[in-house]
Amino acid sequence: MTTATSNAFTLEDLEALPDDGNRYELMGGAIVMTPAPEPVHQRVAGRLFRMLEDACPRGHEVFIAPIDYDRPGDQRLEPDLIVAPDASVGPKRLAGPALLVVEIVSPGSRLNDTITKRAVYAEAGVPAYWIVDPHRGHLLALRLVGGDYEVYADTTGPVSLSWPIAVSFAVGDLATR
Repeated sequence: MTTATSNAFTLEDLEALPDDGNRYELMGGAIVMTPAPEPVHQRVAGRLFRMLEDACPRGHEVFIAPIDYDRPGDQRLEPDLIVAPDASVGPKRLAGPALLVVEIVSPGSRLNDTITKRAVYAEAGVPAYWIVDPHRGHLLALRLVGGDYEVYADTTGPVSLSWPIAVSFAVGDLATR
């Protein structure tokens, strides 16, 4: 993760951008534009949303992009899915802890999802981070241990997870019409 310098962008800079219909994130002082997702991405996001919502623990809520998630150090991300406690839900955006963040890899987002966002979420103390790759039918489920993520599921087949939310699925099934 790069450290913000004096010429780094801030949340104020991000909010001053015109509303052009694109999604923007602020990570490490850089503004990153995220293009509209592909249909397979949206299919997987919708199915995971329903699954997570059905299993969501009391006192938490599941959100689907676009949703702003503010983190310390002038960082604002738009996770594909996020499970947050009620206390983290503000009138305009999410701030504070999250239970789980899910990013769905698109061809143009692989580097951000697997490296940059992984580092930001770890630094922010997000206990569970799932990286779902519908093009490869792959799930990488990570658990925060001592400030770094450790793998607790890495599969292209069916998986049953009991933490942080109990769900069972196969990425390939989520991606298929």
